[in-house]
Amino acid sequence: MNDETRELIALMRFKLISPVLAEPGRLRNEYFRTQAQQEHNFPHYGPRQYSVSAYKEWLKRYRKYGFEGLKPTARSDRGAPRRLAADVVQIIRRRWEDNPFLTAQLLYRQLADEGRLGDPPACYNTLLRTLHREELLPRKAGRTDARKRFEMPEANALWVCDFMHGPQVLVERRLRKAILCAIIDDHSRLIVGHAFSVHETISALTLVLKEAMLVYGQPLRFYVDNGPAFGADLLLKACAQAGISLIHSKPYDAASRGKIERFFRTVRECFLPGLQGTCTLEDLNLAFDAWLRDEYHHRVHSGTEQRPVDRYMTSVGRIEVRRFSAHELDEIFLMRHERIVNHDATISFKGRIYEVPSAYIRQRIEIRHPIDAPEDLALYDNGRRVCALKLVDVRENARTFCPQTAATAVSFADQKVTS
Repeated sequence: MNDETRELIALMRFKLISPVLAEPGRLRNEYFRTQAQQEHNFPHYGPRQYSVSAYKEWLKRYRKYGFEGLKPTARSDRGAPRRLAADVVQIIRRRWEDNPFLTAQLLYRQLADEGRLGDPPACYNTLLRTLHREELLPRKAGRTDARKRFEMPEANALWVCDFMHGPQVLVERRLRKAILCAIIDDHSRLIVGHAFSVHETISALTLVLKEAMLVYGQPLRFYVDNGPAFGADLLLKACAQAGISLIHSKPYDAASRGKIERFFRTVRECFLPGLQGTCTLEDLNLAFDAWLRDEYHHRVHSGTEQRPVDRYMTSVGRIEVRRFSAHELDEIFLMRHERIVNHDATISFKGRIYEVPSAYIRQRIEIRHPIDAPEDLALYDNGRRVCALKLVDVRENARTFCPQTAATAVSFADQKVTS
């Protein structure tokens, strides 16, 4: 754009704002709203429609800098491409229409990897403006509430957990919805725990939390919503034993868990679109683990301007982390059940018969087992472990079978024969 063109644009801008230079604010606003609904033929730009804020900005610059303030400023990257080429726009439209699940972020990475964004490459916002201009990206309503931004000073000071409904997966030859349980560290944005399953239950949550604590240690706070899994007594007791502050958000306040919700958005935009066809639950977890390890944890996070793995390791080097052994975590996350012992000193659990010491016949007992090993049952009495429970071995019991009633019957028969 040469100086003559910039002056013509300034004259057109002055022509539009000049009728209300001496008018009060109310009349100016009404006039600007009227002009914002019309198109004006500008030199260099052609037919354009501007917002009310643009007219106000022109008026402000004119009063501060005079006529020179209405001239377009020269770009710092003068001579570089100002917008995506026409053939690239056609590629964008074709890909967007062919793949309804494609996201803007994933599309930008594809174009960047293919070298279609120019040299130097156009920025991400340029792609977003192109999508809006081509009416390919729907506009979203803005938030009406205000919330202060916060961040914990160190790692493990706050973990935030939630569930996300994911894609369909193949489980035992049936299609089931995969549900992601993920835990994010507030300070570093590192995903300390994660797993896809087909349930949104306390069992799925406990497995993820137990694995996270085994690897990363004890968090000071655990922030969750009010779903059934997060309100279970097992989670409350586990947090009490581990010394973790369990905090529930207000009902229907997903924005208070903004960091985990933002991560779920990243999963939907950058991970799920890359899946090919229907996969098994095991394959989905393997792919997600690889994506976290190779992409998310080693990519600079826009909120911290650091890689999550680097930020976490730097922080844990400054603090003392309490760690648990696998045995300690098994004790913390034990599932608890009650049963009444049968006359033959057995109980039934999940369709299997277990032996119990005969001293507990006809008594109500407490049994516990690790969340990930329901077959490892143990008997507890007044909160103390008594013994492990074994499956009934009927053949072994037959070899040692010698009840008192049978011995008495044999002795009576012998006496009768003798007499």
